[in-house]
Amino acid sequence: MFRHLLNFSLWLLAPCWMRNRTPDETHFYRRLFTAKHRAKRSKAKLLWISVLTVMLFFPYPPVVFTLFLFTTFLTFSLMDESN
Repeated sequence: MFRHLLNFSLWLLAPCWMRNRTPDETHFYRRLFTAKHRAKRSKAKLLWISVLTVMLFFPYPPVVFTLFLFTTFLTFSLMDESN
């Protein structure tokens, strides 16, 4: 019950543009609710899960650091909104 009250109070404090969750490709916030963006997020999540699994098998600091930086680069490249 407390969680619902907290969510309701946070919803009341949110700006009106954050309350609207209809997908819109051109809006900076509602773009997060489009199917295209959700597909990108799921690809990025799968990428991170697979790389973290590889990091568990090879726990050497140079390998972990290199994989971390390369995966961060791939994630930013994947989530980029420019055409």
